[in-house]
Amino acid sequence: MLIRSFLDKLRAEDGLAHNTILSYGKDLELFEKFLSEKNIKIEEATSENIKDYFYILNKDNLRSASIARKISSLKNFYKFLADENIIKSNPTLNLHNPKKDAKLPKFLTPEEIFKLLDFVNKDESEFGIKLSCMLEILYASGMRVSELVALQISQIQEIVNENGEKTLRNYLIIKGKGNKERMIVLNKSAIKILMKYLDLRHRMHNSDSKWLFSGFIRCSKSKDRIRSKKLNSDHPITRQRFHQMLKELALKVGIDPTRIHPHVIRHSFATHLLNNGADLRILQELMGHSDISSTEIYTHILDSKLKDLVFNKHPLKNYKK
Repeated sequence: MLIRSFLDKLRAEDGLAHNTILSYGKDLELFEKFLSEKNIKIEEATSENIKDYFYILNKDNLRSASIARKISSLKNFYKFLADENIIKSNPTLNLHNPKKDAKLPKFLTPEEIFKLLDFVNKDESEFGIKLSCMLEILYASGMRVSELVALQISQIQEIVNENGEKTLRNYLIIKGKGNKERMIVLNKSAIKILMKYLDLRHRMHNSDSKWLFSGFIRCSKSKDRIRSKKLNSDHPITRQRFHQMLKELALKVGIDPTRIHPHVIRHSFATHLLNNGADLRILQELMGHSDISSTEIYTHILDSKLKDLVFNKHPLKNYKK
């Protein structure tokens, strides 16, 4: 009951993303299960109980990022209980986050991205056109996969350009983490494939769906005909399904499917922009990072590129004393 009240507060007052709230709920339910085995109510937990809990988690070799999220869940939960006068003292006051793993983000080379795009752009099936559009928008904008699948058709606006031709507005306003709005820029290539997909969507009679990428039925892989489908239910494509589609594409072009993930495409967007001279602060805005430190991780990749440039291209490389 207390956990539910806390999650309701996050949803109503803090405006946290749905997936974040789900993660908080799972973390707290896991801790509550640990306490129940000791016949301890969650509002009666002490700092020693919490230390015992994280000792067990550390023995299970959880990643520091997972541990940090569980600590954040508990700290926010017990702060809520203290603010509501449900508990007299907060047992998480001396709880500190673990040192973060120094892992560089995984990314694909521009050549690998183009290899994926070149192949799928030739696929005229429902599956191919939809995947091509999703991949192109993701790589063109660097948005999170949760933001991509949550796009609604109302966010796409048709305009008439200076030549009197119908086209689409070259940016989207989306809501990211913390319900914060930001602008996503679409290049000409992304707009072109999006218009192609919207035509497919119309021919499939998906126009009644409020979601840009409807997930009510899987697309056909046959390019011979476009099927007309009656919309009996309406929900967006899942992140998991999009990941599966990317892995299928990777296998077809000879890229290890274990290296392919929607977040890898986002990392590739950031890495390629930074390597081509993008300003870090602008990249922060494009990525939707509230803290510049989240964006700075990509500078490690840039550092590696600069070191390689100095070691291999500098005239002193061949200088002999």
